[in-house]
Amino acid sequence: MRHASYVLMAIAIAAFGAASVFAGNNDGWIYGTITARDGETYTGIMRWGTQECFWDDLFNATKDDNPWARYASDFETRHEISQERIRIFGMTITEFNHGGGYEHMFVSRFGDIKSIDVGRRGQATILMKNGTEYEVSGSGDVGETIRITDNNLDKIKLNWEEIRKIEFMPAPANLKIEDEYRLKGKVITDEMEFHGYIMWDAEECLSSDVLDGETETGDVELKFGNIRSIKRQSSQSCVATLKQGKEYELRGTNDVDNSNRGIYVEDERYGKIQVGWDQLREVIYEDNDGTTGRSYDSYGSAKPLEGTISAWGNKEYKGRIVFDLDEEQTCDILQGKLDEMEFNIPFGKIVSITPRGRHSSEVELVGGEKLRLEDSQDVSASNYGLLIFKSQDDRDPETVIWEDIEKITLTR
Repeated sequence: MRHASYVLMAIAIAAFGAASVFAGNNDGWIYGTITARDGETYTGIMRWGTQECFWDDLFNATKDDNPWARYASDFETRHEISQERIRIFGMTITEFNHGGGYEHMFVSRFGDIKSIDVGRRGQATILMKNGTEYEVSGSGDVGETIRITDNNLDKIKLNWEEIRKIEFMPAPANLKIEDEYRLKGKVITDEMEFHGYIMWDAEECLSSDVLDGETETGDVELKFGNIRSIKRQSSQSCVATLKQGKEYELRGTNDVDNSNRGIYVEDERYGKIQVGWDQLREVIYEDNDGTTGRSYDSYGSAKPLEGTISAWGNKEYKGRIVFDLDEEQTCDILQGKLDEMEFNIPFGKIVSITPRGRHSSEVELVGGEKLRLEDSQDVSASNYGLLIFKSQDDRDPETVIWEDIEKITLTR
């Protein structure tokens, strides 16, 4: 009997330990302090509009200044030379169009940001964890209303113009959360299968969020926490199956037809993937396991991009890299499409990039998988080109246009 009691005690301890891994694991929530213009401060979990809630979600804006634009003339000259090489009887068979403004989007995981100072005219200064600053404005997440829930579960809604500063920090161990959890499961497409945290229609990511649709008998609102799966049926409808087995054929709203803004999944292998409606087959939700994603502290200070550029003509360049006259850190995001799936991959997950013609590139990931991505400036001849600095104090970098690149291998 003593042996049996020890066994039961061991099982109980193991069960308690397993439960404690999930219970209260709220590390993944965006958390911090907002200082309002009237001097009031609010500390708690945040939600940007009705969308981003977690550190792996993406903050989007437009960069107001590009420090690398001063090298633009070097690239333009080299593009002109490249154009001359491929003229036949005076006719250009390839045309390079880079827009002339060298404008770039700012895209970053919330977990890589230290703070945001909000200006009075809608602009903002974003300070990254490694000390890099970006001046941003425009559409996207600049100007959003932010909802913050403090530890007393009081809810405060702040308009962007009411905010002076946002400072991010790790969520405390005793963080209180209402009766809701982060949605997680499997996203099945026509070509691939993803697993991770899911955001439906670029918005619904919590069990308390609602799926809206119309049936033959009337309108329905289904809490995502009650849904087992959603299967695309046509361009105008889908079938939602509840955990208790009941099915609804839904249509008539952007939640359930091809006006859906995309199903996002945070898959550890790739980063954030946006799946278009016509590419989707089915989403299968898992039961709550208590997890919310990576903690704020797990997003370390980003490092400069470094590596080797192999160019045609047996040329090779090694050093610090500025990619597309823009991305310069391991936390920066490479974007590209595979059919109706858009990948947002942190450079820290990438081993190499190999151009494949003018419209696509093969991207090799840390796990060995290779993706043929296209339809993006990052992976096509629309890329502005690369700068290579041989040392930290190098003020005269090499410039390599996209058409000359054979392969880019990043240093791990």
